[in-house]
Amino acid sequence: MAKTCVACGKNIGLMTVRIPLIDNEEVFICADCFSKMPPVLNDIYQQQVSFYKSELIEVKESVIQKLNLKGFNTDTRNIVAKFFDNKIAKAKNKVDDDNAIVQKICPICKKRVTYECTSCTTCGYVFSEEIVINLKEIAEMYNNRIEQYRKNPFYEYDYIVIQNNSDGSTNKEKIEQIIQKHALQGWRLVTMYSNEIGKNALAVSGIGANSTMCEDILLFERCIKAEQL
Repeated sequence: MAKTCVACGKNIGLMTVRIPLIDNEEVFICADCFSKMPPVLNDIYQQQVSFYKSELIEVKESVIQKLNLKGFNTDTRNIVAKFFDNKIAKAKNKVDDDNAIVQKICPICKKRVTYECTSCTTCGYVFSEEIVINLKEIAEMYNNRIEQYRKNPFYEYDYIVIQNNSDGSTNKEKIEQIIQKHALQGWRLVTMYSNEIGKNALAVSGIGANSTMCEDILLFERCIKAEQL
């Protein structure tokens, strides 16, 4: 079932990327609107940066002000504010230590560096170049893949298992009947193979006969939707 973006009001289909800022609530923001918000919001959402409680309060005020200036509606600002409130409630208090500074996490080597750092001191990853694919790009790739799925031909499959005759010979007549019947219904024989299931011993009038018992498996396919050019 489609959901509605709280920011722009457009429907967000099941095949489209949607961002749930608040856990356990059916409130979503589409990837396009989310990409227009301050980058620090994405950093916090992706858990690429960690702030202390007092710092989150300052960031929250700054983000809400920027959303207001960019024309985001009241509902969107309230959702973002609630997102920050949840983060603030779980955040640690900043200790009186010179080392207690805001940090972010390198997506390549997971090293923590200062938030002002432009490149990772360990692997050299450049934060400003956005090597990591953003949410809007992910949404576009996902939608393009779904569109390709719609163009591809669709198939369904069926398989039939036929037991050998009692003397171990292939039941040729039965196989021919099944292939002909399936062909009339649009099925095409893809492959056929035998599976050994054991030995069979017969004794008639004192004469014994041993045979290898197998079952023949026939695999059919049928196109149920043609390719769209």
